Amino acid sequence: MDIKLKEKIIELFKNDSRFWDVEKEELNQTLLKDAVDKFDEKVVGTLLADTEAKKQFFVKIKDAYIFKPNDFKFFLDENKLDNSYTQLANKIGLAAEETSNEKVFLNWPFKDCVLEGGMTKEDAMDVYFKYDAKTGEWKEEKAKRKEIFFNEVLARDEIDRLEESKAFYKWKRFTEKNSQKGEDVKEIKRDKNGNIKENFVIKGNNLLALHSLKDQFEGKVKLIYIDPPYNTETDSFTYNDNFKHSTWLTFMRNRLKIAKPLLSDDGLIFVQCDDNEQAYLRILMDELFDGKLVNCITVKMSELSGKKMAHGKNRLPKLKEYILVYKKNKVLLNKIKIKKDEWDGEYNIYLSNFKKEDKLFIDSVVSKQCKGEDDINAIDKILEKIEIESVDGELKRLKITNEIDKLNWKIENSYRIIRTAASSSVKTLADKKKLKNKNLLFSVLSSRDSILYIVKSDYLSSSVSPRVQVLFAEDYLDSGIGDLWSDINTTGLEAEGGVQLKSGKKPEKLLKRIIELSTRKGDIVLDYHAGSGTTCAVAHKMGRQWIGVEQLDYSENNPEERMKGVIAGDKTGISKEVNWQGGGDFIYVQLAKWNEEAKEKIRETKTYDDLVKLFGSLYEKYFLNYNVKAKDFKENVIKSEEFKKLSLSEQKKMVARMLDLNQMYVNFSERKDKKYNLSGEDIALSEEFYDKK
Repeated sequence: MDIKLKEKIIELFKNDSRFWDVEKEELNQTLLKDAVDKFDEKVVGTLLADTEAKKQFFVKIKDAYIFKPNDFKFFLDENKLDNSYTQLANKIGLAAEETSNEKVFLNWPFKDCVLEGGMTKEDAMDVYFKYDAKTGEWKEEKAKRKEIFFNEVLARDEIDRLEESKAFYKWKRFTEKNSQKGEDVKEIKRDKNGNIKENFVIKGNNLLALHSLKDQFEGKVKLIYIDPPYNTETDSFTYNDNFKHSTWLTFMRNRLKIAKPLLSDDGLIFVQCDDNEQAYLRILMDELFDGKLVNCITVKMSELSGKKMAHGKNRLPKLKEYILVYKKNKVLLNKIKIKKDEWDGEYNIYLSNFKKEDKLFIDSVVSKQCKGEDDINAIDKILEKIEIESVDGELKRLKITNEIDKLNWKIENSYRIIRTAASSSVKTLADKKKLKNKNLLFSVLSSRDSILYIVKSDYLSSSVSPRVQVLFAEDYLDSGIGDLWSDINTTGLEAEGGVQLKSGKKPEKLLKRIIELSTRKGDIVLDYHAGSGTTCAVAHKMGRQWIGVEQLDYSENNPEERMKGVIAGDKTGISKEVNWQGGGDFIYVQLAKWNEEAKEKIRETKTYDDLVKLFGSLYEKYFLNYNVKAKDFKENVIKSEEFKKLSLSEQKKMVARMLDLNQMYVNFSERKDKKYNLSGEDIALSEEFYDKK
């Protein structure tokens, strides 16, 4: 690195407000390179006027100096001010591949980086202490943190360490018999092929957890559902507003890139979002998943309440969210039927002298691939004894007048309530048989595709397309689903699952539909934004294997707390629909954090002298927060008279704030290092998880 020339370039452009970031006190190299690409006259002139810069970045041809823009940009790349360098312009936009005009992708600042950082409000703030001479006290000050972006090329070492598989600790298994306190984990269950057959709640940074899951679960997850932060002013995404969209996109890209390999070849990922980022997210996922969009589902998520209508003058109330569905390679969605909201009045013909077993027999014949004359004759024998009445007439005869009772009766008798539908092709088949068969109802068989139809024969033969085909109400009480889901109730969910999160919690019925649509029993379901654990709860009740990852702490509303209730027999949500009675088990485990031990040591100190001695140890051995002046604190602040006057409790608090609470995870490769103090059991179980001794 040419330090001298680097300092020279900084000095040359320090007074150009277009490129100098006053707040960060650094040169915005991205904007400077943009100006170079445009051969900005002032930039070229500034470089040409300096002897050293002219020698480095210009070539002399006769009496003219020709600027070498690529040499200058390469110099900036190789002599970055920090590892937050990005190749992309300081804006979000669309770009096309140079070799193709067809493939379009999304560009944004820091796209080619890995975002270091957590998601808690504490992680999003810089914390420092300032002495107030007037009051004689140290005051805690906060400011929006400056994110660290590790460039994928220039900071490969940092990224490799960050993404290395982590050790686990605090293992606990929860079972139906011991659903509250849990028990020690003796072993990790595997099938005969060596695949892990456990449900997990993993506490810790979800990016690092995903990298840790890759070793054992790559290519094995059938469904990933995530409900990430929507990047609103009120959600948990609390990063620097200067790059609000860009940071969010980098945050999402980092995780989606490692999540994709976890999917099986026929796996699907469902990502829920709202209008804030939907457009950007779709283009990002098009790039990451090679344009393999399955659906963009619109889900009704709220009602036109009074609060929403109060803002109707400014904009239309937001009632919907989106679920972007992408496939890994291939997909075969399961068929789902949902109950219709009301009875279709077209079904108004009642079949008397017709039993449930008669309908079951007809269904069995209809479902046969090969049907013959014997099948037709057997059905005709059932049909010839039927008498027809109107539904209203039968209700009147039975003296059923209450509307609810009427609906219940119709549903109960739907196997013998019919309507007719027009069909010219069925008429052609019926015309031939009608010459010989004089019954009101009979069956016909299409020789072309072996489809069997029931016919009501009192139609006008002169009609081109009469109402001739019989449809049973029972077969149409349900309907299929499309990409607009407005039938799932999203209100009154506060206590669902025994957790009280009132904002952002998704209904169990929504997850039931997604899981039912995309998986079968025994498949693995992953949610790495587990929140209160809705995905885990529904997957468990539906007999799927599941993994939930959550970093934030919701206290009694954490996913592990919800899952304790599920295995104990939770009765809320979809429990009645699936006849959930409890059972099963799961493992709760954390990514091993090095700073956990440090925090314990801080709490255990009894005197100021002990605390000073401990901080010296922390300074030498532990990772301290990158955004605090640890050396100044060690050499000056902690020794000052003002600090000594504080209570021991306040002193401990200040020292604890010096620790990096976000990135102190123990790499699996360093699990046996004694400084981390991992127990023998934790080391052994981590090794068993990775199947490495």
